[in-house]
Amino acid sequence: MRLLARYIATETLRGVAMTVLVLVAVASFVDLVGQFDDVGTGDYGFVEALSYVALRLPRMVFEVLPAAALIGTLLGLGNLAVHRELVVMRASGVSNIQLLSAVGAAGLVLVLVMVMLGESLAPSLGAYAREMRTQALHEDVEVEGAQSTWLKDGDRIWNLRRQQGEVEFESGVLLFELEDGRLRQVARADSASFGSSEEWLLANYAETRFTGDVIEVEQERLARRPYRLSPDLLELSEIRQDLLDTPALRRYIRYLHENELDARRYEIAYWSRVASMVSVLLMTVLALPFVFGGLRSAGTGGRLLAGLVIGLSYYVATQMLVSSGEVFDLDPRVVAWAPSGVLLLVTAIAFTRLR
Repeated sequence: MRLLARYIATETLRGVAMTVLVLVAVASFVDLVGQFDDVGTGDYGFVEALSYVALRLPRMVFEVLPAAALIGTLLGLGNLAVHRELVVMRASGVSNIQLLSAVGAAGLVLVLVMVMLGESLAPSLGAYAREMRTQALHEDVEVEGAQSTWLKDGDRIWNLRRQQGEVEFESGVLLFELEDGRLRQVARADSASFGSSEEWLLANYAETRFTGDVIEVEQERLARRPYRLSPDLLELSEIRQDLLDTPALRRYIRYLHENELDARRYEIAYWSRVASMVSVLLMTVLALPFVFGGLRSAGTGGRLLAGLVIGLSYYVATQMLVSSGEVFDLDPRVVAWAPSGVLLLVTAIAFTRLR
């Protein structure tokens, strides 16, 4: 049985590896084409664009692996079913539980891969890729080796604190605004990002205005301001949840809670990352009932279509819930685990009906 289990797990992993290779190749090509508009700007050439895409490969693998686990397992086990190998195994006395254990072992290997990517590799290389691209596009701004970058935009002077490895627990953005050579306003924010309405979104924003003998203070959880700086430059200060490894993400959430700041966005990202790792195992196991069910005699195209539909549905549901969670202040754990919970229920029902 050990030999059969190893054979089933190997075929499953081979199918998943081929699926990941195809999906990542397509995503990388699209990503590379998207860089062509910036090639030739500053020091950003074709080689830099290739390096940027290459550094983002671990992140792409992390994102596509849940769907690829289902599609690849369907293809790998489907080939065994088409050649009647699974039928022979079951006729030889191999039980459904033993088949489930063999497929589950392959799923656990994929979970380990997800953990390795999500814990450090994908976030760290993604952060380095973004920094390298920004520096190449803006050759006139010196950012290498510095903890912060100073920029001037008219009467505004910006100080952008950069992320280097650990999370910065200080103000990500400082803004000094002048009027006739005198300081008129000082502002700070944890991070800055570019909104859909061409406005800057400043998280945990605080502003102090000097008007004559009066000092006015204003605070906002999320401020919108029509600044003109390049989005690439301001992104150096943004603490993006997808560019933080899991320990750093936990530390940053703890920091936000201790300072009574809004941490919902990062909590959703943290629990979604954990749920994605678990979903890889569920996706792998879910393929087994389908192979023995209606897809047993289906061709490669049919199994591929079934995997794409389920994988795409899971991805869309996850993204919709993440966006809804931030908008409607839903519990981060519910938002993150709801798709995986539904997937677990579907897997359990499908397996109980397996004969």
